Amino acid sequence: MKTIRMTIAAGFAAILLLSPILISCNREPVERTIAQEQEDAKLAEKVKANFASSASFKFPDVQVASFKGTVQLSGFVISDDQKQAAQEIAKGVAGVQDVENKISVKR
Repeated sequence: MKTIRMTIAAGFAAILLLSPILISCNREPVERTIAQEQEDAKLAEKVKANFASSASFKFPDVQVASFKGTVQLSGFVISDDQKQAAQEIAKGVAGVQDVENKISVKR
């Protein structure tokens, strides 16, 4: 009887451990060609360059990532104005289709 309970418990544990793996196998992979990855890297670098050349705002604590033309901003600034300025600078870069502004304002 004890062996049967242990076997059933081990079976349930195996199912619980393997469920995430099986679920993730059902998803479509996000595909990017090497050319798209290179374009995304160039786009992120253009945004960073525009931040660096900004006369009124410097953004040392802002990170930039790009995926298929969408730029994601993250990190920290000291005011809402800087957060908005970072978004506007990113939007102004040729090739940027959308901006996800996840920058946090230090309070």
